[in-house]
Amino acid sequence: TEKVQEPVNGDSQPIAFKAETRQLLDILIHSLYTEREIFLRELISNASDALTRVDFEMLTNRDVLDPDAELAVRITVDEEQDTITISDTGIGMTEAELITNLGTIAQSGARDFLAVAKESIKQESGQSNQTDLSLTDLIGQFGVGFYSAFMVAEWVRVVSRSYRLDEKAASWYCTGADTFTVQPAEKEARGTDVIIKLKEDAQDYAKEHRLRSIIRRHSDFIPFPIYVGDDQQQVNRQTAIWRQSPREVEEQDYVDFYKQLTLDYEPPMTHAHMVVDAPVQMYALLYVAGSPERSMFSVRREDGLKLFARKVLIQEYNKDLLPEYLGFVQGVVDSEDLPLNVSRESVQSNRVMNQLKKLITAKVFDTLSEMAEKEPEKYVQFWEGYSRQLKQGVAMEQLNPEPLHPLLRFHTTAKPDEWSSLDEYVERMKENQEDIYYIMGDDEHSLMY
Repeated sequence: TEKVQEPVNGDSQPIAFKAETRQLLDILIHSLYTEREIFLRELISNASDALTRVDFEMLTNRDVLDPDAELAVRITVDEEQDTITISDTGIGMTEAELITNLGTIAQSGARDFLAVAKESIKQESGQSNQTDLSLTDLIGQFGVGFYSAFMVAEWVRVVSRSYRLDEKAASWYCTGADTFTVQPAEKEARGTDVIIKLKEDAQDYAKEHRLRSIIRRHSDFIPFPIYVGDDQQQVNRQTAIWRQSPREVEEQDYVDFYKQLTLDYEPPMTHAHMVVDAPVQMYALLYVAGSPERSMFSVRREDGLKLFARKVLIQEYNKDLLPEYLGFVQGVVDSEDLPLNVSRESVQSNRVMNQLKKLITAKVFDTLSEMAEKEPEKYVQFWEGYSRQLKQGVAMEQLNPEPLHPLLRFHTTAKPDEWSSLDEYVERMKENQEDIYYIMGDDEHSLMY
């Protein structure tokens, strides 16, 4: 089979990266990301951004190239040539835009970003504890995600054609070295193709099943269809149920999503759906499993909530959004306001994260309190399964333990075979009783009198 090569026009002259951009590229390739598979998430996110932009453009302008083309991402592999191609029908780029967007990372300020990137890495390695700059805006401003491709790429070629009718196609090519080339190219359709020649130690990414797995993990809820392979089967589910209005979601939809999320055959004991605009914009869908025991098919390896930023998975198990004693809660949290680090692999602790934790924790307490009030039999089932965690919370929660107290249940001398809340016990207290005594034991033998 003929070897895939980059067609370079004889008149094309290499363009040198700026010195600070070259340094930044080294950081992006070698230091910034902890998982190589992240490159696919970043390229799909870029493609989604391009599709969103052309969709917005066509709201007021139908005089564009390929106005009826499906807005989608298509991924194909060539196992013989060890190449991956990520294609979109988005806004596209001109030759000048390829140079601006891919050749210089940022026309101005790359040196400043380099300093911020180095500071971010220092923070994550424990060498520094604070920074004066927020990295949230820098991700979009500098578009660094594209360069994650060089973690797995021997070379990258980008072929793009703008949505503008009078623009021609162009290509950008780079091996990750000190220069890149830009030249005219052949492409009839609007959009961008990113062709990656895989390194020898990254050739497992030329397997369709491997790519599907990565997409389902990181990009399952991108708002445009993602097709993989020549048969063009859609991989992603696309609809993020947690971003819908609770009024639009049927009860069975919640159960179905829970089963997809956890691989639990049994329905959840309860769920909570949050859509919040202030003080932060966030969406959440939280579940309590029917049993605290994980089934043999459970995909959950540890406690924590799935954390998304604009429907893209950032962390599989985030432990900073709930107190430790509520670790049995499962679900997803998605926010527009997350203070991400440069690589979008972790979240910086700050005011936004504290606000999210406060909102989510309060919602869990409200949901459990409502269950206790409206479905006391179900709450007894919850208590018998999760009482140990709530009791742990009473011991651990130093700042605000009050929301936990109404959730506690006890056996009493008046009703030794039933569970009573503290309020119910107080209502039955004798007129002059001033003290409450509690005999410690296991859950079945503790007694309040």
